[in-house]
Amino acid sequence: MWLEILERDHKLPARMFQRVAAIVFGQEMDDVAKTAMHRPEFFGQPFLALVREALRAPSFWTVGEREYMAAVTSRANACDFCARVHTETARITACGGVDVDTGAGRPELIAVLALLARLSRDAVTAEDIARVRDAGVPDDAIADALAVNLVFNIVNRLANAFGWSWDSDDHLQAGARALRRFGYKLPGPVLR
Repeated sequence: MWLEILERDHKLPARMFQRVAAIVFGQEMDDVAKTAMHRPEFFGQPFLALVREALRAPSFWTVGEREYMAAVTSRANACDFCARVHTETARITACGGVDVDTGAGRPELIAVLALLARLSRDAVTAEDIARVRDAGVPDDAIADALAVNLVFNIVNRLANAFGWSWDSDDHLQAGARALRRFGYKLPGPVLR
């Protein structure tokens, strides 16, 4: 259920930014950005900081691998909106650890992807973590993967509850290119 308030009830800087972005990029802002700009003090600023840390900070995992973790978590949560854009973002970010079309990849990533998919649907056990460690994944890398999973377990629920969607495949492609180019940043004035 898309809330009309998320479409039109933004502060002036956010409304202006959305109009300029639509002109420059030829597409409306995606629903995640619209939601973040609606209540920036609640969702935008703190949540986007967490997202940037989980998906763009230095890590054992490449940016492309973390984008693919987002896609796998989103598929486990039946969130087509996020699964599609993060699969495409992983593809164009040169996801060196996995083939986004076949799922084949380095053993460390494959092991952690299985953990994330299970965690999104069910509880995990010490044995689940041991299997990931046995695949050669250090504890700090497991923590980084769990941070990606946390972010997308939250975002997927918002996307599914609010009915976030892509207007077209072009809109989805523009979203993936924006994530690759800008990461998870919005200008400061639109988040006040």
